[in-house]
Amino acid sequence: MILFASNEVVILIINISELVNRYRSSKTFEFDLKPEELSDEHLKVLTPINVKGSVKLVNDELIIDIQTKFSAELNCSRCTSKFIDDYRFEFTEALELKDNQENINEHLDLTELIRDNILINMPTKPMCSQDCKGLCPVCGINKNTNDCNCESEQFDPRLSVLSNLLNEDE
Repeated sequence: MILFASNEVVILIINISELVNRYRSSKTFEFDLKPEELSDEHLKVLTPINVKGSVKLVNDELIIDIQTKFSAELNCSRCTSKFIDDYRFEFTEALELKDNQENINEHLDLTELIRDNILINMPTKPMCSQDCKGLCPVCGINKNTNDCNCESEQFDPRLSVLSNLLNEDE
């Protein structure tokens, strides 16, 4: 395995020449990525990203199995509080080998595959807990830590016509 790193670009390349030339049928790998390799303004990775996997040659396809494990700090989508959680993702990709190609690439770049699959599998609306109460829509206080006496039933004035229809039926 080759790991290249420059200012903001990381390239993860695995030599698969033994698989392509059919000397072996599988190859395993394991490495850790630095937390900053995946962190951005929405996701702060706190621990090294452990990546384990294998590449198998099945017929004329490379089957890539990858498991990732790391801890990250996210903002709750309900109460906006920061929280830390552990994440484990497993994914499989299949790449077709074409023997009729003159120059079969004997190196496999896992960079985008790993980054894309982690980002796709991250929760789109992360929550600090399943019973998070969120923010009060009136005063904005975090209802997990403080109580407020705001009136909870607020009606959207744009829907007042519908309310009138309900009153007419009664």
